Amino acid sequence: MTGETGTEKRALRIGEVARRTGLTIRTLRHYDALGLLRPSGRSGAAYRLYSPADLTRLLHIQSLKGVGLSLPEIARALDDPAYDAQEVLRQHIGILEERIAQEQNLVGRLRALQGVAEIGWTDVAETIALTRRVEGQVGRFMQAAQEIAGTLRLTLQQLQHLQELRQGVGEDDWESLLTDVLMALEHGVSPTSPEAQALATRWGHLVHCTTAGQPDVAQALGRAYEQHLPTELHRAWTFIAEAMSRRQDGATMTHQTRQQVTDLSHPDKNVRIRAALDLGTARQHAALPSLIGRLSWEPDFFVRENLTWAVVRMGPDAVPPLLELLESPDPQGRLQAVHTLSKIADPASASALSPLLNDPDDEVARKAVFALGQMGNPDALTALLAGVGHPDAERRTTLGNALAQFGSLAVPLLLERLGHPHAPARTHAADILGLLGDPAAAPVLTGVLLNEAEAWEVRFAALSALGQLPGEDADRGVAQATHLDDPKLRAVAQRLTADRARPVDSLQQRLRQRRSGG
Repeated sequence: MTGETGTEKRALRIGEVARRTGLTIRTLRHYDALGLLRPSGRSGAAYRLYSPADLTRLLHIQSLKGVGLSLPEIARALDDPAYDAQEVLRQHIGILEERIAQEQNLVGRLRALQGVAEIGWTDVAETIALTRRVEGQVGRFMQAAQEIAGTLRLTLQQLQHLQELRQGVGEDDWESLLTDVLMALEHGVSPTSPEAQALATRWGHLVHCTTAGQPDVAQALGRAYEQHLPTELHRAWTFIAEAMSRRQDGATMTHQTRQQVTDLSHPDKNVRIRAALDLGTARQHAALPSLIGRLSWEPDFFVRENLTWAVVRMGPDAVPPLLELLESPDPQGRLQAVHTLSKIADPASASALSPLLNDPDDEVARKAVFALGQMGNPDALTALLAGVGHPDAERRTTLGNALAQFGSLAVPLLLERLGHPHAPARTHAADILGLLGDPAAAPVLTGVLLNEAEAWEVRFAALSALGQLPGEDADRGVAQATHLDDPKLRAVAQRLTADRARPVDSLQQRLRQRRSGG
């Protein structure tokens, strides 16, 4: 086994860059797709590697974003020698000055209208005042959160995840969520309402992403908010905390359970394994968010398997948060979510798993194939069949085993695939039909085998499949192949004919002979 080169040791993988900078993996991949920041190296395992020069370029990108440049403009500023940055900055200043003038003009008109219209415009003014009040509260909450995070006794890595709370996750971000929470409070929304539950779900997702799925950090922040948020902001925290507690169906934690949740982050993997086993054995549903949070990034294989077992023990309650984890920008999180869902085997999750068949991470895609096969949901058949003939050999093997789980239900659809325009798809379909062993496929496979215009590899796959099928139709198909002009196909057919004519001396038959004294 070869070690890393000196260059690889100095370079960082995409996940490490995300953790150190506070950017999301999705953002870094977006920069890569645009050609704005392409990692300059690859590891021996084909992982993207960012060099110190790449990180310097990333610093320039973020600095230029901060002054209002768009991503295409940033690309030109960094790569086009003829690019006039000063002119672009002058243009942006002009746009901002024009926007400020427009806003000031709008304020003046609204003030004038407020004095004219007694009915209607009062509501407008109150709405504007409410919006400004909420905006101020959001800004103060963000500032307080940053200050509170700075007082916690966290590791350097943990602090790096909390440096930029404004960073969005997918289509959500803290400012938008806080605005919605404070607006809900202004309108008297109950923490038990569906609207509050939706806010709690978003809050939990952002906390999970901001803290890198570390429950100890999330709990420390929660305690700090409870104790140190200013009075005017404390009601927002109380509202969301109550909504989140309702979201957990009123489940409460004992002191022992809280200690076990804390132990999930213990540096000793044996302690983490014991905590997962204890929580799973007791089916502590209140610990489910912590178990899934740890599962999404746990580095040790044996701990992950015990965390998976504990989550599976929670039954259907584990499915919704696992479906949320499928949206994670981190392939490790998606992989663990798919793996765990495959063990729960809830058919209702099949529709959410189907898009992951095309996941950019090969391991996640293969695991999604396996999971859908385990569930046996007929609705997943169409999605799985789209992968027949995939260029990756391991993916083809996984897909064949998955489709085999559907039995005769998959046979007519695979027979249709024998007419696919691409030969690799026809070859793979024939291979899977042999694996299924359904004699109903024999006539069509025989037709493919005897078609001299068909690609050789497809005919060979059809012959091999016939050799695995029972019944007279398959016997006839193999026998007809012994007269083919192609010498290789003819030789294989002759061997298969001889094997099929040989009596089966099975272990069961030998045992019966022994019992009878034969």
